[in-house]
Amino acid sequence: MIPARYGSTRFPGKPLAKIAGLPMILHVARRVSGIKGIEKVIVATDDERILDVVTADGHLAEMTSKRHRTGSARVAEVAARNSCSIVVNVQGDEPLLPSAAVERLVSIMRADHKLLMATLATTGSGMAEMKRPDVVKVAVDREGYAMYFSRSPIPNGTDKFLHHIGIYAFKRRFLLGYDEMPKGPFEKAEGLEQLRALENGFRIRVMPCRTRSFGVDRPEDIKRVEKRLVSS
Repeated sequence: MIPARYGSTRFPGKPLAKIAGLPMILHVARRVSGIKGIEKVIVATDDERILDVVTADGHLAEMTSKRHRTGSARVAEVAARNSCSIVVNVQGDEPLLPSAAVERLVSIMRADHKLLMATLATTGSGMAEMKRPDVVKVAVDREGYAMYFSRSPIPNGTDKFLHHIGIYAFKRRFLLGYDEMPKGPFEKAEGLEQLRALENGFRIRVMPCRTRSFGVDRPEDIKRVEKRLVSS
């Protein structure tokens, strides 16, 4: 499922922003549709303009409440109406989605019945990137489970870090109760909803991803993504 909210604070109308002449949400939907192991792709949106663009391109889309404050809550609303065992939450601002890594994410969720939530991370470097608050960092333990996510440098004092990619796989039963969990002080301070799982005692498996993913957070990110699309 691809959550696509029209009213982004930093970039209003972001899902419909043109990248190489095509709305960003269609880049994402087309890429997800080609991933092995994905049975159905649904765009979960709060805006009829996004729904019309998506359905005109031949993809499924469902309207959701405008009151949702997180992507997981929007996805959970749609998941409650659809029968499945695993839900993959792919952000609508990931036009360079690492497809092979998502396939591995689905595979590990299917293989491990006890695993409730998993995500991706890739190697990052450079102090400038590490200090950007929109580049989320993650620290993992020896078994590959997340210890903490932060917008601040992790670890501090080095230019090497794990860059979290905001793509999640959930067991459906876990996702449906996710929005009901209490928000802790770390989630509130960081503005990162994945911290809710950790603060409530659940583990998140972090899968390594070799491909760098360039999400679109601001209008100026579009040119960078277009260059990558041309070179790929």
